[in-house]
Amino acid sequence: MDLAQWIERHAQNAPGAVAIRFEGSDVTYADLALRVECAAAALAGLGVRRGDAVAFLGLNNPALLVLLFACARLGAMLVPLNWRLAPREHARVLADCLPRVLFVEPAFAAHAQAIEGAIPATTLSELAHASPGPAPRKGDEASPLLLCYTSGATGAPKGVVLTQRAILWNAINSTHMHDLTSADRVLTTLPLFHVGGLNIQTTPALRAGACVTLQVKFDPQATLDAIERERITLTVLVPAQLSALMALPRWKEADLSSLRVISTGSTIVSEAFVRKGSER
Repeated sequence: MDLAQWIERHAQNAPGAVAIRFEGSDVTYADLALRVECAAAALAGLGVRRGDAVAFLGLNNPALLVLLFACARLGAMLVPLNWRLAPREHARVLADCLPRVLFVEPAFAAHAQAIEGAIPATTLSELAHASPGPAPRKGDEASPLLLCYTSGATGAPKGVVLTQRAILWNAINSTHMHDLTSADRVLTTLPLFHVGGLNIQTTPALRAGACVTLQVKFDPQATLDAIERERITLTVLVPAQLSALMALPRWKEADLSSLRVISTGSTIVSEAFVRKGSER
């Protein structure tokens, strides 16, 4: 089994259910399954084979999730690049993982051109205009699927590989932790180049058949708007994000009644901080 079958299963059982809500548009599970199929065919046409790396440079975008599941089907690895890095730092990462192809959002086209010795880049339009076609099913639970690079706090960033099995069991554990079901509405504001944004709730939500509201990047006002408008039930917000929300004048009056859980972490979370967040 490969993780792309999560999406295919929901496309069969609940094709009209919304998988991803992004910038005012909805992607149903049927839509998502078709996009994954087309992307897998496009990647195969570009020469991507089992064990190859596929890099992505851009802000949060449904295309990154499409690529993740397309790679799962092929047995390839997705490398989501930290868009905050400089071209020289990206060059080091790309030289380490040697992706077969680099997908770049238009806003980062000039940045990609500045990367010395860069892998030939292609735009996301390659995926948007891809057609369904034959794509080998070579992925399985033992296949490496995600290659994330550390912050490089003790030197150059180091690549950390997660297999499909690791992401599956992470999703299972997250499901238990959050009592996650297909009825949940998850808000993702953290960057998807980090496992915090990608794997704490986002991929578990898609395994469960839930709806993921995806923000391009964190914005305090937009986050409160989304929680109220979309009736969000689950989200992950690190302490810095929570502090930004609590600093808003509208914080105490905001309607957060739909929220069951806000998961947080990445640094020490004091009891005083938790109490401050609950005093509304």
